Amino acid sequence: MTKPTRSVRFAATSQLILFPKDVMIDRNHCWYSAEDKARFQQEMLQQALQLRTSLGHGSAYLHDFSEDDLINCTGIEPLVLFSRSTLRQLHEMKLAHTDNVLAAQRYLNTSDLSLLSRRSSDAAQQRAYVVATL
Repeated sequence: MTKPTRSVRFAATSQLILFPKDVMIDRNHCWYSAEDKARFQQEMLQQALQLRTSLGHGSAYLHDFSEDDLINCTGIEPLVLFSRSTLRQLHEMKLAHTDNVLAAQRYLNTSDLSLLSRRSSDAAQQRAYVVATL
């Protein structure tokens, strides 16, 4: 069985669309209700507690965490990783990743950048597939 071909395209420009405030209709019907938000908050806190427990209540060093551990902490890092030095290291890693992406955009043409992007996302796609099929 062959994998379906995937393509990534990079636009030369970006577009920003602004919607006037008066165009917004009743927000209670468009967005999450207060009950939904409270449930999401509770689920986030439960997930953070589970992650802290499974990670041994936090570590002082990022090298103690697997890539999957860090991915599972995305968005709730301050709730899971209470060590300021660990949070600082994670922030520096994210900045370095952003710098690498921007550097690659400067010296790669669009097809090479697309290939690099596709290759770098293969592991994440495989992980997502495994998690989705559990």
